[in-house]
Amino acid sequence: MQQTIDTSGLARTGTELVGEYPLAQMQRLGSLLADSEGALAWRLRGWRERGVDGAGNDFMALSIDATVRMACVRCNQPVAVELSAERAYRLVGSEAEAERLDLDDHQFDVLAGSRRFDLAALVEDEAIMALPPMPRHERCELPIAATAAGAAAQAQRERPFAALERLKNSAQNTDIIED
Repeated sequence: MQQTIDTSGLARTGTELVGEYPLAQMQRLGSLLADSEGALAWRLRGWRERGVDGAGNDFMALSIDATVRMACVRCNQPVAVELSAERAYRLVGSEAEAERLDLDDHQFDVLAGSRRFDLAALVEDEAIMALPPMPRHERCELPIAATAAGAAAQAQRERPFAALERLKNSAQNTDIIED
């Protein structure tokens, strides 16, 4: 499993890399899933373009695909979620330059490239950002315990002054003798 890449070499040669990362090896992503079965497929392509000043600009495009299982927000049971994302990056020489240029570039995300760029972390970051914020089944039932508790709460909400009514009725049924 390839963890690091040389981003400049990838862009210069126009190389395309393809691979899979087991979900079990992605700890941050795995903490958001119902289980860590399966793998995340990725494809990364690099290219270089000459700018108007004659300098080479390096780019990468990443696509990821996977089916993961997350906990449904309604029933808390596992639900299959399709992850699919495509992102393009402009590569620059330093983090400072990336921060400065990222605000100006609306077409590409700007990243600091390197000879030992952490590809696995980038793939995991994109997968996390592609997760739905509230995964749920199209149709699901609430768990039985929650349904029973909800019914009891509803029954109690229907007559909030029932106890007061009973006190009032018992007071009317007693004879009070006043002197």
